[in-house]
Amino acid sequence: MIRKILIGSCVVGAAIAANYAPLFNTHTEQDDCVFGPVSNEQYRQYLSTAKARLNTAAPSFYSDKRPLALKLDDLFENLSGSETNAYSRLAIMHATLRAIGAEYRNTNGNDVDGGQSDPYIKAATTSTTISFNYLLDVNRIRTFLPWPRDAWIVGSLAGPRYKVPPGPLYPKKAGGLAFIVNGPSLIDNPLGIVVRRDTSCPLVPSADLADSYSLKLD
Repeated sequence: MIRKILIGSCVVGAAIAANYAPLFNTHTEQDDCVFGPVSNEQYRQYLSTAKARLNTAAPSFYSDKRPLALKLDDLFENLSGSETNAYSRLAIMHATLRAIGAEYRNTNGNDVDGGQSDPYIKAATTSTTISFNYLLDVNRIRTFLPWPRDAWIVGSLAGPRYKVPPGPLYPKKAGGLAFIVNGPSLIDNPLGIVVRRDTSCPLVPSADLADSYSLKLD
């Protein structure tokens, strides 16, 4: 009987260890980013502040009453304050998602041209948003879920011709930024869109386009 208990305990322990082992890869290279004139030192200050605020109110993917997307919006707004500059806001967006352990994968997913075009030029001439795609292993935020475990989080940045769609989880105006969270799912699996990793850091606009993506205060 004791032997069966010990074997069972070992099996459970091995399962738990296997579940959390991938979390040791924290993708630290994604914290070496610069965002135009925003230095890596400034980005790391944003990241440190984001982590400090999460330490007192860390989100849980399933048990929290408010959706994770709204919590991320709150954290982003608190970090950005009255900051309107596109470069700073993109750095803060990345810091917000890196603070919960999300991994940046690409911009605009598997675009029709394979991601070769400049997304900022494209969004400047249409009413679309720019989608910064991240994966989040939900086990990083007080969840035990062996599989499927990857949530798909989109940082959605509105371009200058953006038209606000109905719904609370979209940017409120041109230059606005909001988060859209798709949970792990066997039915609606987003991995075909976001699995490709282009680079470690989000793309930023060229200097001549940056003002078009800065937030305009009322």
